[in-house]
Amino acid sequence: MANMQTFLKLRLVLMLFSLLGVYACQASTRSPDKAPQSASTCQSNRVKLQMLGVRGPEIMDRQASTSYLIWLDNKARVIIDQGPGSLQRFEQSKARYEDIQLMLFTHFHVDHSSDFPAYIKGGFFSKRDQDLPVIGPSGTKFIASASQFVDRMIGLKSGAYPYLGVFLDPKEQSSYKIKVTTIPWSYSDLSIKKIFDQHGITVKSVPVHHGPFPALGYRVELAGCSISFTGDMSGRLGAMPDLAMDSDILVAHNAIPEDAVGAPARLHMKPSYIGKLAKRARVKKLLLTHLMKRTIKIKPETRRLIREHYQGKLVFPKDLDIFHP
Repeated sequence: MANMQTFLKLRLVLMLFSLLGVYACQASTRSPDKAPQSASTCQSNRVKLQMLGVRGPEIMDRQASTSYLIWLDNKARVIIDQGPGSLQRFEQSKARYEDIQLMLFTHFHVDHSSDFPAYIKGGFFSKRDQDLPVIGPSGTKFIASASQFVDRMIGLKSGAYPYLGVFLDPKEQSSYKIKVTTIPWSYSDLSIKKIFDQHGITVKSVPVHHGPFPALGYRVELAGCSISFTGDMSGRLGAMPDLAMDSDILVAHNAIPEDAVGAPARLHMKPSYIGKLAKRARVKKLLLTHLMKRTIKIKPETRRLIREHYQGKLVFPKDLDIFHP
């Protein structure tokens, strides 16, 4: 009888250790997704973020619509969004099309994507010979997915500019191909996804809420530095703070004032929310872009509302401004 009791106790202890081991394994697997951390010290001298467009869809103040460029070791590597006028800023920045290793789209509204076919046409005259990855969210009946957008722009059969389809169709001969990846968007899966990991550049994304339009927030990690982008979002899904955790730079879109109601408030963040997001994510530097007529004239009030929550560096950039993480 004593031997049986000893056996049962030993078996219970082994079961408990087994359960603890499973829990520890699950925790170590989940934690990097919940709060991304840079694996090493940020090598700030190797990385810079340049503004190619800091406004929204309105025609105003000679600034281009939304677009950002990330440089690594003095080469332009990642473009985030391509709003109207941003291609000219790309040229002014002295970047080279053949150096770009990734194009990211937060979503496919005009003020974030319309310069794409112009990039492809202009790139025809470059020395590019490496395939070009293009990544963006899935779509709905209101808006195209990444694959639909690219096909509708330059597809051989249904594109607005089918003569550029040689860069998309694998059967056609060209110096490089555009490789499109569509990231599924869902209310039910808000987990952080690693969507790109090449050339020393890692990109992670989460779904963000932009009314009925699927949109993604991004975190780009390179040379030990991290730069996060909210894109257009209302903040209702709550996934962006975890993605942006401890980012060296957070680019947030300031498209509405604090008293906004109706559709604008369902599409965009209020200043108070931006402040709470930046504080919770412990970001080191906050850049406010995508300004519109309703926000550009009230910068002091926006700053005051954000300062109620966030005390780090806060900047309203202009086109072509450069920031080191």
